[in-house]
Amino acid sequence: MKQIQYIIFLLLMLFSSKEIVAQKDSIAKQRTARKLLRDGNALYKQQKFTDASVAYQKALGNNAKYNKATYNLGNALYQNENFKEAVPQYELTAKTTKDKFTKAEAYHNIGNAMMESKQYQPAVDAYKNSLRNNPNDDETRYNLAVAQKLLDKEKKENKDDKNKDK
Repeated sequence: MKQIQYIIFLLLMLFSSKEIVAQKDSIAKQRTARKLLRDGNALYKQQKFTDASVAYQKALGNNAKYNKATYNLGNALYQNENFKEAVPQYELTAKTTKDKFTKAEAYHNIGNAMMESKQYQPAVDAYKNSLRNNPNDDETRYNLAVAQKLLDKEKKENKDDKNKDK
């Protein structure tokens, strides 16, 4: 009986030590991710957006659920005028964050990227989502009005073009 207890005790020790090692690895990766995020932020401030993007991607390689790195990667891609690549980063941030202001900022930036790509309907939708999360944001309200005007103008031009074809 004592031998069985001893074997069970050894097995428990063995399995718990593996969990402790896994936790240490996870903590080390989180620390590495935070350091890479700080490196990316320093590069971003120097307007080295491509290098900052690489640092943010490396941070996400160490911690795939690191919202700050996802959002900052979107910003770096946006600054490099990679609007199509920035949008999924903002969408992921908006989907995964619990903070309403961060969610509002992500949707606002989706709207800006869509405006740059002349996709006015998705821009209007993004700005509306931003305002749902932060109704006091006057900049988003202004951008929404601009996007709506451009969308209306585009619809009118498309309608006029269809009438000319007839």
